[in-house]
Amino acid sequence: MAINIPSTVFDTYNEAVLLFTRTATLIYPEKKEDCPNCKLDTLGTRSRSVSIYVPGGPYPFDRGMPCPYCNGKGYKAVESTDEIVTRIYWNRKFWIDVGIPIDIPDGGIQTISYMTDLPKIEKCKYLIPNYDGIQNYDKSKYQRHGPSYPQGFKQNSIKYVVTFWKRANA
Repeated sequence: MAINIPSTVFDTYNEAVLLFTRTATLIYPEKKEDCPNCKLDTLGTRSRSVSIYVPGGPYPFDRGMPCPYCNGKGYKAVESTDEIVTRIYWNRKFWIDVGIPIDIPDGGIQTISYMTDLPKIEKCKYLIPNYDGIQNYDKSKYQRHGPSYPQGFKQNSIKYVVTFWKRANA
């Protein structure tokens, strides 16, 4: 016999989860963008700068000198970021049990996020927690440690995901 839980219970639960949430910045892997400051040689297998300034570019330079914008590479690696709302557990004794033993080095964290943010979490390279409105307080970066785990009740319309992170710059 199935147990039917009133939806007001889940409303209260979802409000309680929000009490201790904070934002975190997700940093995605760099993408190469063509340099807007110099002309590119596209005849070879890879594009590279031919050290000729493109009129209207951000940093003028003399012909034959390396481009100051891309250092003569012909591209600039650009990082993109995104913000998510998450609940962060810093102390292991408060971590949510996901049913399997997790071996994370000291200094690791656990986050509980909305399931809708899972694609962003899986694509990201690092997570940087924001401390009470002070973004990047200690500049700690965390790498995802293993897969994320779904969390919550089947009847709850809002789904969560638990992710473990290890400190990247320790």
